[in-house]
Amino acid sequence: MRHALTLILALCLTPPEAQAQDTRATFDLRLLGLKLGEMQIVGRVARGHYTAASSFRSTGVAGALARARFTARSSGRAAPSGLAPRRYSEDVDTGRRQSSARMTYQGGTPRVIGGTLASETDRLDPKNERGTLDPMTALFSALRTQPRDGLCDLRATVFDGARRSGFAFTDRQAGAQGQITCSGTYRRLKGFSASELRRQTVFPFAITYAPRGGLMRAETMEMQSSYGKVTLSRQ
Repeated sequence: MRHALTLILALCLTPPEAQAQDTRATFDLRLLGLKLGEMQIVGRVARGHYTAASSFRSTGVAGALARARFTARSSGRAAPSGLAPRRYSEDVDTGRRQSSARMTYQGGTPRVIGGTLASETDRLDPKNERGTLDPMTALFSALRTQPRDGLCDLRATVFDGARRSGFAFTDRQAGAQGQITCSGTYRRLKGFSASELRRQTVFPFAITYAPRGGLMRAETMEMQSSYGKVTLSRQ
């Protein structure tokens, strides 16, 4: 009883903007209109901390042709200025290539502690990547349920344990029924192969949010890839 009362008092006395913000979503991923699979994102921001996880699995015709999967987890500190990771892990299987990464952070500087990316000879030195976000934290920052204020202000440099990329919103447009669309670009910066950089370095994208319970919820994301338009649509 005492623990239950303590929890109730904590929730009642916490200002609305500092209360827990939960995200639980499943998105259909489509390329040129063809469904490739489903991506799930779950996370929570509460009392100065955050946890986030994501998974992807191929389904349908695409799943029959190539069993691709991806899982990632991150956790760290949450502040008004943004999210700061402390731990990150990922496991990727494209059907043709497998990779993994394990990182911790000290004073904002990542440290690669395991995974196959740690053994790549051409990976960037983590000591030079202070202030970067891991891929999961960057994805969660963009797709999490969050306040309207500052919705399109995200700018981040991302380090996955080997490569550096940039992620930034550059425009904000208001739509019908309180919707907001944030558009921007994802850029490959350093550590990518020559063939990857020749193929494409800048990926324009747009995320549309809709009001839900006093917060804004990501509904769709569109990105222009080397193979055509990729779309995430919330189920």
